[in-house]
Amino acid sequence: MVILKTTKEKVMIVSITKIELKSYSKLIGFFKFNGKIINELKQSKNKKYQVTASWNLRDLYTMTLWVNENDINDFYRNGTHIEAMKQSKNFSSKIQSKRIQQEDLISWKEAKKLFVNTF
Repeated sequence: MVILKTTKEKVMIVSITKIELKSYSKLIGFFKFNGKIINELKQSKNKKYQVTASWNLRDLYTMTLWVNENDINDFYRNGTHIEAMKQSKNFSSKIQSKRIQQEDLISWKEAKKLFVNTF
């Protein structure tokens, strides 16, 4: 007799952000903040993260996996991230974020579709 042990996957929160740079001259400023944010992200309560960019480096994306909204907000509202948000108008023309409930990170193809035709 085979007994299958089933466990229900915990639904987590995937936070996906798209940042559109104003110009290529802002790329260095963005990466300065982004590097610091990634270091803080590694120390945070997030479970996984990924970053990617469009082929021309104008659109930059981050995707993070969290257990709950409190952990997300603790990270976003503190440290380098909050400073980057204050400075974001200097290097970005548009920032969009989406949060979805999911058991794990989704593919970049799926993630990028979330931003198509959104205003």
